[in-house]
Amino acid sequence: MTEHFTGQHNKARLEASPNRFFLACAIIALSIAFLMSVALAGTTAFRKEWQYASDAKI
Repeated sequence: MTEHFTGQHNKARLEASPNRFFLACAIIALSIAFLMSVALAGTTAFRKEWQYASDAKI
């Protein structure tokens, strides 16, 4: 009886695991994209500020 239950449980767990894996990958990819966009916006703002400062010196 318990063997049948654990067999069903393992089968259900194996079927659910690719969905969780896909979800985890999607979350990681979105997080990386968000961090990259933040970094890009930050460097762009920093470059503009630096350009403004260098123009002010001239």
